[in-house]
Formats: sequence, C-alpha cells, structure tokens
Amino acid sequence: MTQRTQFDNELEQLKLDLVKMGDMVIENINDSFRSFLDMNADLAGMIIKKDKDVNNYEATIEKECLRIILREQPVAGDLRFITAILKMITDLERIGDHAADIAKVTIFMEKTHQVFHMEELIQITKTCQKMIRDALESFTAMDIQMAESVIKEDDEVDRLFETIKNNVAQSIREKKMDADYALYLMMVAKYLERIGDHAVNIGEWITFAITGERQYDI
Repeated sequence: MTQRTQFDNELEQLKLDLVKMGDMVIENINDSFRSFLDMNADLAGMIIKKDKDVNNYEATIEKECLRIILREQPVAGDLRFITAILKMITDLERIGDHAADIAKVTIFMEKTHQVFHMEELIQITKTCQKMIRDALESFTAMDIQMAESVIKEDDEVDRLFETIKNNVAQSIREKKMDADYALYLMMVAKYLERIGDHAVNIGEWITFAITGERQYDI
C-alpha cells in the first residue's frame, strides 16, 4: 500500500465516522421530540445520557483529524476536507446538545401531563432531520447542489418557526394554553430552529470543502 493510498483510506474513514455521528444525532432528535410529544420522561432521560456518546464521537474524530494534519501536513483540497470535518463535527455536537435540551424540557413538563400537538412542530422536526441527512449525503457524494439545497431549506424552518410562534400566541389569547406550557413549547421550537441553523452551517462547510470558497457567511 502506497503512502497516498493509506492517506486516502484515512480520509474515507473520517468521512464514515462523520456520517455515523450524524446518524446518531438524527436519531437523538427523533427520540427527544417523541419524548416531548408523549411526555415520556424515561425516554428523555435516555437521550440526555446518549448525548455523551455524541460528545465522545466529536472528540475521537477531532483527535484523528489533528493526528493526520500533524503527520501528513496536507495542503489544498485535502486540508479543506479535514478542516470542513472539524467544523462539521462541532455543529453536529451542538445539534446533539439541542436534542438533549428538548429532552430536558420534557422532564420539566412531564408532571403537567399536558400534550399540545401542533402540526407545524412535527413538520419543523422532520425538516431539520432531512436537512442533516441531506447534508451528510451531499458530503459523502461531494455534491455541491445538494449542499446548497440544504442551505435554502432553512427558509422553510424559519417559516414554520414563525407560524408556531403565532399559533402559540393565539392559543394563549384564546386560553387554550397556559403561559408556562407556552414558554416550554416555544423553547422546543427555538431549539429546533437552532438545529436548522447548524444544519445550514454544515451545508456551508461542505461547499467550502468542494470549492475552496466561502460563498456564504459562515
């Protein structure tokens, strides 16, 4: 095996590890939101504990990236590739934090046994998960068009967040929702909106890895 072949294999392993970390984060988002909808404190507690696994993934990938940089001293496209991974794992870790934050809200609210189903809240969760999934796929394929579509999809997240905010305000006025519950509901919506922002960051770093240009305000 040549030195270049070994280097390429190491870069491919970094990519695979990033995708595994992303898959874990997507699963945590799904489970944390399900814990919120069902007011399932046991499931929420599991998500909070699993966030340590996300943190461990970040630390492992970061350590490997730095080891490769020090040993290989990569330049040009290879350096951009590794730099993008270092940035993306930071965003994935923060997404994992927000999934845990939603789980913590569930635990705070569990005693109320009050569940307020709002279709837009379900939609924003699905959209955020899709953005992360598409970003990971675009990185695997090095597909800049897919990465750019992830960035544009944040407009839908922002639209849904505004709709949720307006619906919550209307529900309070009509006395369909008490103020404390409304506050927690908006916290969950805001965490999801921030998840969308981090997915955008990932898309932007993918475009940088491919083109070498920062086309967006990263």
